[in-house]
Amino acid sequence: MLFLKNVPLQNLTTIKIGGRVSFYAEPSDLKEISLCIDFSKSRDIPLFVLGNGSNTIFGDVRGLVVNLKNLKGFKVKEIKGKFFVEAFSGTPLKDLIRFSVKENVKSFYKLLGFPASVGGAVSMNAGAFGVEISDFLKEVYFVDWEGKLQKAKRDELNFSYRKSPFPKLGIVFKVVFEFERSKENILPKYEKIRRIRKEKQPINLPTSGSTFKNPEGNFAGKLLEKAGLKGFRLKNVGFSEKHANFLVNYGGGTFSEVVDLINIAKERVYENFGIVLEEEVKLIESSGSDGWKVLGA
Repeated sequence: MLFLKNVPLQNLTTIKIGGRVSFYAEPSDLKEISLCIDFSKSRDIPLFVLGNGSNTIFGDVRGLVVNLKNLKGFKVKEIKGKFFVEAFSGTPLKDLIRFSVKENVKSFYKLLGFPASVGGAVSMNAGAFGVEISDFLKEVYFVDWEGKLQKAKRDELNFSYRKSPFPKLGIVFKVVFEFERSKENILPKYEKIRRIRKEKQPINLPTSGSTFKNPEGNFAGKLLEKAGLKGFRLKNVGFSEKHANFLVNYGGGTFSEVVDLINIAKERVYENFGIVLEEEVKLIESSGSDGWKVLGA
């Protein structure tokens, strides 16, 4: 297992911003994940799970970051027109999207465009165009905080809008999806969503994806745009000119700039509309007597 000290994190997130973490590990199996948990307990430091780093931005962190990128791959069983897909946590979500399109699977293609791992997508209950990844879950295998592998069925887990019981319950190890083949050709709808993503998302700049959750009955992007924040820039970071809810790094962006930009956005939206935006992106830094804090968790 790769295990390093004092590691820079900016290149491990999609927005290419980050400080340093005290310890960093890349486990490849259950035993190595358990060793990471034991290590964090022995040092009395927090453990943070990293998938593809698509909705996480780190400052300087006193703790252990566990990157699950080596824990990847999936296998498929087809039974009576349904696909049961077992995928490890570090598997890129795009690999399953590609499979679902090839097999004409109903609705899963709507999750295209997320640069996430399977574990990361499940942990944040990623969703778009009226579906959430939890809609397709059959069961989740996870490593609890005692280092033991547990299994839970979808109905035993509490998923809601952009929330899941993970990592509070433990570290997602692998999941089983249940897919159903569509009776109609999904390709035209898939291509339409792909065009929408290309037109509205900043694909040429490093980004962390959606910055804020949509308030009930509203859209964070629309509120930010009405508050004059679409294309707004603060030093080396800003909100995309394509979509106001996408935070982008113009080059050389820092964690403190991100925090300042998010605070400005929240203040402006509250002043204009009386709505408090909640972060969807997770901002993780060392702070206070407990050594760390997480915003957007």
